Amino acid sequence: MFLYSSEDSTIDINVDDTYFVMDRFSLVFLLIAIPGFLIYGIRTLINKFRDKFINIVFILFIILVALLWIEAIIINDRIGSDGSMTIYPPLSAEPQKTKEEYYPIANHTIMITIEIILIAIALFTAYKTGKNKKIS
Repeated sequence: MFLYSSEDSTIDINVDDTYFVMDRFSLVFLLIAIPGFLIYGIRTLINKFRDKFINIVFILFIILVALLWIEAIIINDRIGSDGSMTIYPPLSAEPQKTKEEYYPIANHTIMITIEIILIAIALFTAYKTGKNKKIS
């Protein structure tokens, strides 16, 4: 219902002097992936990787969160290396760039490390699921 409540496909979030515009699908995707990852992660640990269905759903949620994290890395790089600047009066003046600066929101190494950890968790869960498979 949230996706189809209006004709506009974006959500506008105004926080102080910052204005965020998000696609509705991305927001719903985020609101489903993060809780699902946490819930099925806890269920997988409680069941000690014995329930095949829970393991597969958990792997799917890991993939969703990993895709969202890749998008966050891309956005971080784009925002950090934008190179644009605001020109104050006179507005007709040509922009004067003195040097190119890079201001990432988060450390790139940490973000890549988190992505690798997510992939490692998915691989470990897949291994445990295959190991627990009963041979008929």
